[in-house]
Amino acid sequence: MTAFDCVIVGAGPAGMTAALKLAEHGVRLLVLDRGTRAGGQIYRSAASSPLPDASKLGPDYTTGAELIAAFEACGAEYAPGADVWHIGDDGKVLYSLGGETRQVEAREILICPGAIERPMPIPGWTLPGVMTAGAAQVMLKSDAMVAENAVFAGSGPLLYLIVAQYLRLGVKVTGLVDTTPRENYLHAAPTVSGALSSVSLLRKGLSLLQEIRRAGIPVFRNATRLKVLGADRAAGLSFHCRVQREISAETIFLHHGVIPNPNMARALGLDHIWNEDQLTWHVKKDRFGQSSLPHVSVAGDAGAIVGADGARHEGHLSALNILSRLDRISIEERDRLSSAPIGQLQRLSRFRRFIDRLYRPVEALRLPQDENTLVCRCEEQSVGDLRAGFEDGARDPNALKSQTRCGMGPCQGRQCGPTVSALLAKWRNQGEAEVGYYRLRSPQRLLSLEELSRFSTSEPGQQEASEAAQ
Repeated sequence: MTAFDCVIVGAGPAGMTAALKLAEHGVRLLVLDRGTRAGGQIYRSAASSPLPDASKLGPDYTTGAELIAAFEACGAEYAPGADVWHIGDDGKVLYSLGGETRQVEAREILICPGAIERPMPIPGWTLPGVMTAGAAQVMLKSDAMVAENAVFAGSGPLLYLIVAQYLRLGVKVTGLVDTTPRENYLHAAPTVSGALSSVSLLRKGLSLLQEIRRAGIPVFRNATRLKVLGADRAAGLSFHCRVQREISAETIFLHHGVIPNPNMARALGLDHIWNEDQLTWHVKKDRFGQSSLPHVSVAGDAGAIVGADGARHEGHLSALNILSRLDRISIEERDRLSSAPIGQLQRLSRFRRFIDRLYRPVEALRLPQDENTLVCRCEEQSVGDLRAGFEDGARDPNALKSQTRCGMGPCQGRQCGPTVSALLAKWRNQGEAEVGYYRLRSPQRLLSLEELSRFSTSEPGQQEASEAAQ
């Protein structure tokens, strides 16, 4: 089997930017992407929006169309709809495409699977009608679908962005329940001077808040004790804001920040470090994204939350390092060309410290407070079920997984993993760095025997030949 020089997993901001730089130097490149078209979550459908006026989603979204167009014209082989479920330490990558299992081999691998939303396991969060703010954006960007008279609850930039986008489109919003505690503003104050190095980002965030305020929708700040109302489906949201309140709504969108999508990096066995500021695990990597496996690099939010602009800079840096490892450029040229993106990332990191402190997750929303609240939606395991397993001797995530099946469902622990580690840390009276995380293995998704039996290999040029034949 002929190897590609590089395989990129994910065609979001980081993956596309890396592909552009690698393609400039004639690298034999394959980009595998779960989406039907490049863009990732942040630029989803930016090049083919179903909305009559996509500019209402903001310039950060519409500029993605330019990046997508450049990527699609760069000459890299691109496989949309490819779901990668195994990456080996031998450079082999297995993925599903069109109901078949395919294998490809690469000298270098760059993974860019992006971020996922942090679980917000409040009472009732699994009821029909309760979704994440990210789901609201997917529906809006992919299908121009919205939920009239919804309630948005939680904290963080994405929450305010989707509310503002709804309002620009004339969609009625019943209310915004902001859970950012007052003390977070005090904790963030010392980092404001650093945030001013990215004054445009600061101004952008303030303008979103002003936009929501001018719209006149009810905004409840410093909210606590959130609970979704309803028996068989969502009927509203209960919360405390000076007094106990209730808002009726059939759709509740929750958001409590984002964390790196962990499963691909974990299944690869990459080294991780605990980030106390973001209360999540980061991939241990150097400034070029090189991980603990020499041939594997990580860029974008999959390694650490850096945002769309940061992801593009990280994709650029990873590409420069891969070019040097492939002997396309010298180490000296790599270092010379990397000074600008490194400087931009340092500037963005100062703003990120401000954001991390301002929107630091609240423990009462990060950890379920009720024994009956579900933690693992796939296997329907509640806090009480997990506590029973803990008291029976399951003291780490993997032991608890074995004893309760928590984390064994279709999502492979994406939804419950962060909560399980946090609960164990609380029960053990230790930090999450000591508790650890699930030990994950391939395959990273459920596979049928029929799909595994339909096996083929992919080599450079096959994608182009297949498209030409069509």
